[in-house]
Amino acid sequence: MSYFTVPQQLRASALGLAALLLTGCSLFDSDDAVVVKELKEFTATISPQVVWEADVGNGIDRHFSRLRPTVSGDLVIAADRDGLVKAFNRATGAPVWQVDMRDQLGRSSGWFASAADSLRISGGLTSNSKHVVFGTERGFLVMLKVADGSLVWSTSVRGEILARPAIGDGKVVIKTTAGDVIGFNESDGEQLWVVATEVPALSLRGTSAPTIANGGALFGTGNGKLTVAVLDNGLQAWEARLAAPTGATELERLSDSDSTPIVLGNLVYSIAFNGQLSAVELSSGRVVWAREYSSYQDIAIASGRIFVADASDSVFGLELNGGIEQWSNNDLTGRRISAPAVFGGHVVVGDEFGYLHFMNIANGTMSGRLDVDDDVYAAPVVAGDTMYVQTRDGTLLAVRM
Repeated sequence: MSYFTVPQQLRASALGLAALLLTGCSLFDSDDAVVVKELKEFTATISPQVVWEADVGNGIDRHFSRLRPTVSGDLVIAADRDGLVKAFNRATGAPVWQVDMRDQLGRSSGWFASAADSLRISGGLTSNSKHVVFGTERGFLVMLKVADGSLVWSTSVRGEILARPAIGDGKVVIKTTAGDVIGFNESDGEQLWVVATEVPALSLRGTSAPTIANGGALFGTGNGKLTVAVLDNGLQAWEARLAAPTGATELERLSDSDSTPIVLGNLVYSIAFNGQLSAVELSSGRVVWAREYSSYQDIAIASGRIFVADASDSVFGLELNGGIEQWSNNDLTGRRISAPAVFGGHVVVGDEFGYLHFMNIANGTMSGRLDVDDDVYAAPVVAGDTMYVQTRDGTLLAVRM
């Protein structure tokens, strides 16, 4: 069993979902295991291929993580859980720089007991043109220079940082497992404000990554709400409910909103576990429309549609205006799929068996498949004509059509 505390070990509820820890331990009896669907044969209409691959340390092993690469200019930057951060040329995969953050930060501060200790990077990576930032399960927030990986600043907070930090308007915003949403100066790491949110007695492993937009920081909470805080001072402007705890047991009452909010115009789109996919008015917090879908993963938006990978490993395409379902794909049940990405007219998800699945954006039918040989645990990152995929064993892949 891993070191995770009981309230943080859940990935799913008792509603027939796959509630397995990444260490292989189950919270339920074996009779509750979800059957893994065998892959169906289909006629491929595209041929995605790996154009280069690189090694990024030891990966994340069997731990829960949403760690994934980030693109900044001509670089794609990736990290492993232990503390190794590497930058590669986006086009060729040639290494540009690498740093071991255990050396950068130093062990004299007491952060590490030995050279074998892991920094436990999990929240990140996020970048802009100058900086790359990440958080750790040990509660450290770290900023590096994109140009060479040198340390800009670091600080510590209460609780784990499991979700990507947000950078924007000269600020960095994080959300911790302690329920704190914290704003910092990008330039020097000075803490500016803290918003405390309610943390239920039992919740899913993970938190919502904040989104910075229109002078606010938007984030989901552990009790199923979408909230916005004023970026300059942390004052909460409004909150909207995406899920209401219901049911007889704590498992059935799980209602985390762990999805990263997406802002388009004056609407914010987000989803909650055992709750709803909702469009919320950015200026007021009024729910414009809501549809019953349950997910703990990020959604994707492209071509006037919203794409959802739900808690049962089904994928849906819905109209952006009104949330009317256009198609669903149930071919991947039990395969522990990643959050979706949109790439070249296709919705892409990875699975724990080492496959990338490509679905036609218009109708959800399978259009391609790529064997990448290891668990794709987080959504691919798309930049231009290339999709970057990080696998559990620490392999970084560049995929093109």
